[in-house]
Amino acid sequence: MRRALARLLIAALFLVLLLALGLAGWLGYASMKRSQRERMTAESLAPATGRWVEVGDSRLFVQEWGPRDGPVLLLTHGTGAWSGTWFELPDALAAAGWRVVAVDLPPFGFSVSSSRTGELDYSRPAQAARLLRLIESLGGAGEITLVGHSFGAGPALEAAVRDSSHLRRLVLVDAALGLGPAGEAPSCSPLPAWASWMFGRRDVRAALISGSATYPDFTASLLGTFVHRKDAVTPERVAAYQVPMRRFSYGADLGDWAYAFANAGCEPAASLDPQKLTAWSRGGPPVVLVWGAADTITPIAQARALMRWMPEAILVELPDLGHIPHIEDPAAFGAALLGAVGRAEPVVRPAAPGAKAPPRKDHRP
Repeated sequence: MRRALARLLIAALFLVLLLALGLAGWLGYASMKRSQRERMTAESLAPATGRWVEVGDSRLFVQEWGPRDGPVLLLTHGTGAWSGTWFELPDALAAAGWRVVAVDLPPFGFSVSSSRTGELDYSRPAQAARLLRLIESLGGAGEITLVGHSFGAGPALEAAVRDSSHLRRLVLVDAALGLGPAGEAPSCSPLPAWASWMFGRRDVRAALISGSATYPDFTASLLGTFVHRKDAVTPERVAAYQVPMRRFSYGADLGDWAYAFANAGCEPAASLDPQKLTAWSRGGPPVVLVWGAADTITPIAQARALMRWMPEAILVELPDLGHIPHIEDPAAFGAALLGAVGRAEPVVRPAAPGAKAPPRKDHRP
């Protein structure tokens, strides 16, 4: 009996060793491929149609569509996305008269740190501060319609809570705010000490990311886990998501962000506090929630929880769509978003210093 148990233990240890060696070999190979792939600067790789905006600690890459004098609609993307993965949406919004601005939130796309790599703060308050600086550069009081999708909804909501003076409306699309499956309020659950020790190392994080999230052969399957309609994951869309993967330090930067995101529930963010959200919503700009009814990443129960905390908000449900509705059914999502943001009315400014501004319209759909 003892010999049998000893043999079983030896076999188990041998299997664990083989798995560890296999994982180490895979991560080593993926890291080598990452170093061969990430050789281009943001400036050489980014679309020539975009530009960078200095916001203090970073340079935000933005792309724009539509009339320069139209009302601004600012798009903030979700995890793994960037300003080039809105696909048909910006053109549809621009055709309706909006000046569409899509921003890359660091570390995604081509927004980069203004200082040394590895030193950027990826917390929600820090991202919100960057958005507010960008918003200030885009227009005057009450002129910006802000749309935040998935992860991008967190910084968008935080920015609105901190300063909504520039906002005409806030739209949150399948918002990933760190709520529980049934919409429970966010709670602080620090990483275990061993995880903090291991993943606190930048080289470890970069290796893990290189063998998973940024390994190009996995992009299609990873994107497929976020959508309800699997036929939305086309080769053309997969290729668009992969464009920034050739940017220098992209994988390591993404690892830094993932480590910060894992601790997001412990951040001092006003948008994580239901009581503060309720107090803010009473006097803040109109809020619309647009949600895929079949979303399994941020279930629609989370949208209903937000409705309890922001009673004045409006919920627009999208039947048979999941977490990324703008690629699952571009026409249906575009129509829903245009219905939520209202008409692209020209911004009316006082004709002369001291002139009285016209009353602000509510623009409820």
